Amino acid sequence: MPNIPFPSDIPFSLQEVRDEFDRLLDRVWHGGLTTAPLDGQDWAPRLDVYEYPDSFEVRVEVSGVSADDVEVSILENVLTIKGTKPKPEDPADGVRRLRSECRYGSFCRTYEFSAPVQDNAVTATSRNGVLDIKIPKTQESKGRTVKVESAD
Repeated sequence: MPNIPFPSDIPFSLQEVRDEFDRLLDRVWHGGLTTAPLDGQDWAPRLDVYEYPDSFEVRVEVSGVSADDVEVSILENVLTIKGTKPKPEDPADGVRRLRSECRYGSFCRTYEFSAPVQDNAVTATSRNGVLDIKIPKTQESKGRTVKVESAD
């Protein structure tokens, strides 16, 4: 009788396992845990990436970071977001800190797009702690629809 690691009645997808592992690594790498020995930073903001037919949009959680403290750049379809979240002053003497969950310091996130983008037309807006970056695709990456004509 062969040794089967997973019973056949449980739906199993290797892609689902890979996706779950990627999510786990992302939570560890950029989820607010200290990873300084691994990547040289104490934290990284979370981001969402959306693809539209003619553009990409990236939304980054940067609460407590002013627009002047964020740098957005793009080179060869790789978006880089760098910034610094300043640490507030320590509390006055006699004040006890009961919990400390907020992260401060420098951060850097990168994202590589799956299609060519127009790096000279990128716009970035910061509002209410959310950085919204719009990146148009190149004309070639948008594709086109060809009208089918009848030969009859």
